[in-house]
Amino acid sequence: MFRLIAAACLAAFAMGASAQTIKAHVAPSAPAKPAYRPPQPYNSAAKDTTPFNCEQWRRHPHPGMVGFCESIEYMVLSSEARMQGRPAASRSVVTLPAMGSAEAKELGYACIGGQAFRRIPNGWEQVSARDGGWQRCTGG
Repeated sequence: MFRLIAAACLAAFAMGASAQTIKAHVAPSAPAKPAYRPPQPYNSAAKDTTPFNCEQWRRHPHPGMVGFCESIEYMVLSSEARMQGRPAASRSVVTLPAMGSAEAKELGYACIGGQAFRRIPNGWEQVSARDGGWQRCTGG
C-alpha cells in the first residue's frame, strides 16, 4: 500500500513539475559592435584629379615650370596609386563637358569628378588613356 501511495505521489509530482517552465536568468545582451573597418588610405585625386593645379604656372617667366609641375604631379599620383593597389592616373589631362550637359549628351563623353567617362547603352564606363591609366579630365 505504501508503495502505491508513493508511486501516486511521485506521478502527481512529476506531472506538476512537467507543466512548469524553468527559465534561466540571461543578462540583457549589449548591442552588437560593428565589424572593424580599417580607415581608407588618403587619395589625393579623390576631389580633383589635378591636385597641384599646374595651370597656375602658365604665367611663370620660366617656360618649363608647367611641364615640371605636371611631371611631379603625375609621379605623386602614380606612386600613391601603386602603393595603395589602385590603377594609376594618366599623364594627360583633357577638357570635357560636365555630365548632364547638352554637350556631354551630344558628344557621348563627360567629365565626372575629374575622370573621363564614355556613354554606353546601359550607363557610363571609365575611359582609359592611350599612355596608360585612367583618363584624367577637367571641366566637370
